[in-house]
Amino acid sequence: MEPTEETDDAVERRYNELCLDLNMDKGTKEEAWESYQKIKTKYTLEGDQMHWLACALYEACRKSVTPTVGRGTMEGNGVSLTRLLRSAKFSLIQFFNKMKKWSDMAGLPQEFIDKVNKLERNFAVSTVIFKKFEPIFSDIFQHPTDSHQNKQNRNKKQRRMPCTSTEVFNFCWTMFIQVKGHFPAISDDLVNSYHLLLCCLDWFYANALMGGRKDLLNPSFEGLPEDFGNRDWKPPTESPCLIKYLCDKHEGLEIEAKVIKEHWWKPHIKKLFDKKVSFLDTQF
Repeated sequence: MEPTEETDDAVERRYNELCLDLNMDKGTKEEAWESYQKIKTKYTLEGDQMHWLACALYEACRKSVTPTVGRGTMEGNGVSLTRLLRSAKFSLIQFFNKMKKWSDMAGLPQEFIDKVNKLERNFAVSTVIFKKFEPIFSDIFQHPTDSHQNKQNRNKKQRRMPCTSTEVFNFCWTMFIQVKGHFPAISDDLVNSYHLLLCCLDWFYANALMGGRKDLLNPSFEGLPEDFGNRDWKPPTESPCLIKYLCDKHEGLEIEAKVIKEHWWKPHIKKLFDKKVSFLDTQF
């Protein structure tokens, strides 16, 4: 028996549920629905209609302007793409594919299309960088494992246990993405993003070493201090720099990496500390 297409009522009901889950404002919700209905009369929208409606919502969300608590306004209505795709059960790769088609059908302005294209390039760069991140991290730190040791009895009042290598792995990658997203000149450039990753790993290594967290570090790592294995080893008081070693072993350009470290990475990290930004409750 051939599967039947959803009725308009069924699609609208699912759309209302999606908007409710996203806590979507009425204006954006109505604008996206009207745009979807208009496109549907001109073109055949194959596949899951929620995916097309997600494209319509993304367009409407980015077109809206939201007043801020302070001065001025903010572009968009605050609904993130990640949250939208999760609620619509829509993968990022599927989104880019359908969003290109939606942009053509809706005749969206070039400025909007350029932003989507840049977002796709950012995603492509992050995908490549992550494949490089895993082996370099495991060279420096203990291999991340799915340990539940520190996750037991979290509901009980107890002192926060030091982070595991798995938590450092997740924190390091999140920190890299957070910093990368603040610099448009780096975010979609593969070479600059790679050097930013090396700066991030250098920073985490320095924190682990100075914090005396020998349990986090890979004892076979060639960049460790010569006396690291001695019983009387003491953590350094000054931050060590791992950039040269990382560039030599993992095909980076030392001068470029050090420039990014001094003029991009370090000033931004200092700014985060000055603003007392929460560092994901991770404790060395």
